[in-house]
Amino acid sequence: MLTRRGFGRLAASSVAAGALGFASAANGQQKRDGKLHLRFAIAPVRPTPALTIKEFDPVFAYLAKELNATYELTSPESWAAISVAMTNGHIDIGWLGPWGYVLAYHRVGTQVIATVKYRGVPSYHAIIEGRPGLPIKEFPKDAKGMKLSLSDQGNTSGWLIPYAHMVKSGIDPREYFQLREGATFGNNVSMIQEGLIDLGSNMDRGRNGMIEAGEMDPSKVHVYWTSEPLPNDAICVPKDFDPALKKDVLALLTGLSEEKAQSLMGSGYNGFVPATHEDYAIIEEAGRITGKLRT
Repeated sequence: MLTRRGFGRLAASSVAAGALGFASAANGQQKRDGKLHLRFAIAPVRPTPALTIKEFDPVFAYLAKELNATYELTSPESWAAISVAMTNGHIDIGWLGPWGYVLAYHRVGTQVIATVKYRGVPSYHAIIEGRPGLPIKEFPKDAKGMKLSLSDQGNTSGWLIPYAHMVKSGIDPREYFQLREGATFGNNVSMIQEGLIDLGSNMDRGRNGMIEAGEMDPSKVHVYWTSEPLPNDAICVPKDFDPALKKDVLALLTGLSEEKAQSLMGSGYNGFVPATHEDYAIIEEAGRITGKLRT
């Protein structure tokens, strides 16, 4: 069970920030060559960090330009790593998964200021995909004994939400399935298409992106379960972030038209809406159901 103290130990024992690609520095707005310097980070919303940075760097470049700031951008391999980095003060403005945001909020008071829009709405769905033709009418009841791959435990749609759904269904995933954890969405899709696993977690945003990029053959990867709507990824700042700068960042992001936002981000992502912690209540509840959050 991950209590506040337990999450602190996780952060302290994680791979050093430098190995994750994050500059080691305390919270607070830095200066570089006399200009504001911002450390941006984005969760791995595409199959690889390199692809994520390639597709989303323009929106961070736009933000830095409008704020007359220099910047650096990184994307870690795992969803958990970015939450740890935010907790440890290595990020000024972070694009976190919903679960990573909630964990950082309970640990150090990380603040959400906006939620990302995907295809015009600030919500998405967790999904369980698998090989076509499996005898599954209802997940997880009809999937006993199958090979199931989930993402790392910092991933909202890849671990938290499907795991909570299984627990609510009265199932212990570690006993009910041949379970493995820690895979990326891209790994899960590849293993399904190669016949190495029966089922794997993903999100509808990821599925759409992989199909559009030619990284998934939808005829070989069938959706067997879809969650209720979830709040989309969170744009976050540290608790001690400058209030005036936070206001400017929010205004810039939410002031983007859908057309402009789409031109600055990966396919399907087209804007931001203001957000508060209450918008992520469903994520907190899933954390409590899985025993990973106790407040």
